[in-house]
Amino acid sequence: MTRPRREVQRRRVHEDIVDYLLSDIKSGVYKIGEELPSERDLMDEFQVGRPAIRESLLKLERMGVIETRPGVRARVCEPSVSPLLEEMGNVVDLDLQTREGLKTYQCARSFFENALVRIAAQNIDDQQLEKLRSLLDRQKALGDRLAELTEVDVEFHEVIAAVCGNKLVIALFHNMGKWLVEQRKTTLARPGQPKRAYEAHKRIYDALVAHDPQQAEKAMTEHLQQVEEIYRSIVLPHTDSKE
Repeated sequence: MTRPRREVQRRRVHEDIVDYLLSDIKSGVYKIGEELPSERDLMDEFQVGRPAIRESLLKLERMGVIETRPGVRARVCEPSVSPLLEEMGNVVDLDLQTREGLKTYQCARSFFENALVRIAAQNIDDQQLEKLRSLLDRQKALGDRLAELTEVDVEFHEVIAAVCGNKLVIALFHNMGKWLVEQRKTTLARPGQPKRAYEAHKRIYDALVAHDPQQAEKAMTEHLQQVEEIYRSIVLPHTDSKE
């Protein structure tokens, strides 16, 4: 199908192309799962060179609107905030080097996890409880194997978060977990902490089995506070010098 040519402002070519293509996707010209025109067809449509088209497609991919693979046309994908959150990673890493940044993200984590564990206590099913039980067994068997303990720790909390079924909340929580993974590694490396972390997870699990929102939140709060206290005792001397 031959499409009419469209004008773009030369001073910001790729941004204009992005705007046009976003408008097309929103209006249904290109539906989820459908391919965009080839790079050459887009070059002809917008009367620009290949670099401008590739820059536009890269921006759309970073926005989570399309997916690209070598040798095939870009395809419209299910909307997702994950790529945008991943782009924040480097900024977050810098922010976590400061006392205020550490406090901000720790408070956000506590806010999310306390709310999510209450929801989980009311809605968790047998399959999800079995998944948590399996993770607890793995955690107990790992001893002091730090890398694997960190993975299990992250997964335990993500299973709880997934109970809410809200894809935006789950994406935010997943990326927050990635931002704070160094906190997990640092605290789990403290002698005796793997055992304390297991016991904390077990208390959370028991409250979920009992479908007790108050006890689940209490167990989660105590767990996160204990982790935060250890982490602060280790890193604050360094963060103070960077502020």
